[in-house]
Amino acid sequence: MKVKYIIRREYTENVRRKSFIISTLLVPVLMLVFFVVPVLFALVVPDKSYRVAVLDQTGEVGDGIAAALSDTLKDGSAKYLVAAMSVPGDAFAQARAARVEALRTGELDIVIAIPASIYEDGKATYITREERNMNVLERFQEIITDVVIQQRLAGEGLDYERVKSLTAGIDLDMQQVTAQGGLEQKSFLADYGMVFIFTMILYTSLLSWGMTISKSIIEEKGSRVIEVLLSAVTPRDLMWGKLIGVGLAGLTQLGLWALMGMGFAGFAASGSVAMLSSLQIAPSVFVYLIVFFLLGFMLFSSLFMTVGSVCTTDQDAQQLQGLITLPMIVPILCLMLLIQSPNSGLAVVLSMIPLFAPMIMLARIILLEPPLWQILLSMALILASVYFTIGFAARVFRVGILMYGKRPSLRELVHWYRLAG
Repeated sequence: MKVKYIIRREYTENVRRKSFIISTLLVPVLMLVFFVVPVLFALVVPDKSYRVAVLDQTGEVGDGIAAALSDTLKDGSAKYLVAAMSVPGDAFAQARAARVEALRTGELDIVIAIPASIYEDGKATYITREERNMNVLERFQEIITDVVIQQRLAGEGLDYERVKSLTAGIDLDMQQVTAQGGLEQKSFLADYGMVFIFTMILYTSLLSWGMTISKSIIEEKGSRVIEVLLSAVTPRDLMWGKLIGVGLAGLTQLGLWALMGMGFAGFAASGSVAMLSSLQIAPSVFVYLIVFFLLGFMLFSSLFMTVGSVCTTDQDAQQLQGLITLPMIVPILCLMLLIQSPNSGLAVVLSMIPLFAPMIMLARIILLEPPLWQILLSMALILASVYFTIGFAARVFRVGILMYGKRPSLRELVHWYRLAG
């Protein structure tokens, strides 16, 4: 029964920390900012007009550009105030220099220089003073391209509109067959965003709470609090109390994130934010997130606990913690592979390796839910690994928790393991 007091102590200490409260609130805000800020930036781009000078050495392109730029501002006024000038031969360089000077003095905002060679090499120049608005640049590139193609076709005696209609591209509507045989809309960007967010949440949670356990043990060893605790409970009870208490704190945080996420997903799906309406997150995804967090937490935290029990200072622990962290980075490096082919042989194999499985399998479930037997097998393999890692951690913890001084070698760890057996 004493273990429940350790659980309560670890849980209350962790959830009352300012860092817990701040991170619980801050992470969803950062995720929201990740999606919403680009939309807001797009909305607050200043609605302004541009004074544009088009210098045309061909004598054929400038007027077409001016005619095509019919964009208007919100008040209905012209967005582009275009002055097109045909400048043949040697006068072109002089006229360009004069317009660049007008840019410098603020009389113009944009200068477009169309050389006579544009039909052959397809090159023109866009000159601006300060502003680097990519939307404006892309708009001019689109217009100039259309006008030049139109003139090229006219030179060959071909009708531009006819050629344009015959060469018009197609729009592929991406759909995916569900496990029930239905069809659902899919978006690469939405899939990538979802997988990235859920993978990073799981990675951050496993890493932060695993290191919390390790740091807690090291601090208690350093302050000799651990000796007081061991006078009241056994090393095994202490280990399980810490593991369960910190795990419940992590689960509390993850549960709050899941509730916030489901609320946000419902808001996005309602179409209130058009750009986010494609994010279709099934409630089962949040359930799997919690399940794989628990499995991953038990696996990695038992390893972090072992590190804490054999080290006396944070400096001693850092190198060993780095070795545990490396397998957690692999799934992040494999994100693009998973998105492109979630059921590939490599993806399936990685999702069955316990150190990679929590994040890899969760990503596969988000993208294209794999067969149930694969999910269950992955969970079973993680559980089997948890059984062995906790068994190893318990034995090393029992001996190492009262050991001080230099970090033990691998041979000494094996000796401790046998000694505790």
